[in-house]
Amino acid sequence: MNRSLRFFRIVESVRGDGAVILLGDKGTSRTVDSRVRISYTLSMASYKAVFTDLDGTLLHEDGKISPQTQEVLVRLRARGVPVFIATGRSVCATKAAVGGLGLDTPFICYNGTVVYDPLTSDWLRHETLDDRVAQGLIEVAHENALFYFVFHKDSKVTLPPRYPFQSDFYGRLENMRIVPRFEDLPRRSVTKVSIFTPEDDGDRVVIEYLERHGSDHYIERFPMGSIPGFRDFTFHTTDVHARAGGKGAGMRFVMARYGLDPSEVIAIGDHRNDLSMLLEAGLAVAVGDAPPEVLAAAHRVIDHDDGEGVGRLLAEIFDL
Repeated sequence: MNRSLRFFRIVESVRGDGAVILLGDKGTSRTVDSRVRISYTLSMASYKAVFTDLDGTLLHEDGKISPQTQEVLVRLRARGVPVFIATGRSVCATKAAVGGLGLDTPFICYNGTVVYDPLTSDWLRHETLDDRVAQGLIEVAHENALFYFVFHKDSKVTLPPRYPFQSDFYGRLENMRIVPRFEDLPRRSVTKVSIFTPEDDGDRVVIEYLERHGSDHYIERFPMGSIPGFRDFTFHTTDVHARAGGKGAGMRFVMARYGLDPSEVIAIGDHRNDLSMLLEAGLAVAVGDAPPEVLAAAHRVIDHDDGEGVGRLLAEIFDL
């Protein structure tokens, strides 16, 4: 038996809905969906590392970490508990968000396709889009006059702006590289292609292309206005990069380097791109407004509370 199950025993199965009731040896009980891997443990001292998402989880609405949560993270580091960031953001955007913490642990970026060491600036893991798919995406976006970026390593490569809003958008971003001609855009070793459209279904030509040319890719769609610093932009974003196992694969890569067992890890997230990470962890924590399938995978649910929910949870678990 997985050692993280040692505090629970099944006392009743509920027919038809896949639920089971687990009774803890300290008198606690929990009803769970049997399709979700159960690895919750009451032994708080067994947790040795924390993996946390940024946007919607650790960060305040203004894109910063609250002073209270920062203090908790500093105390965790002082106690020797490493904190790992796992995000869909680029490397430079991750640095901007957590630079004040002085973290010396690897960042899991681009939804797990990249693991970056902030101490050495090494890209420890870098899974790129299939070259054929990357080139096709760029051509489809260009032929349909879509606005797009090609991420080459961590640089955002694009063509000169055609509209005033693009100039404003470019001015808010780091690591921008503008090339004069379509032929100058990178087509090999592409980390990600981001496509921006005025409507949420404006990317349909891109989706249709990907469906016709099946490949192991990951698609994330979201309104640009959901990102701190870009609230005034109304267009929608479609990110396409290599699937590569998601954040869960990035987490496994880091755990192997640090000699961590999944049962020793806490993972915290709020969205579908966090699901693979939550299912790997000994303690999976979801933010309360997460989608149903993310909540179903969680052992605990917390309020976001402008990022302070994470700080309160960790202070409780580690008795800080």
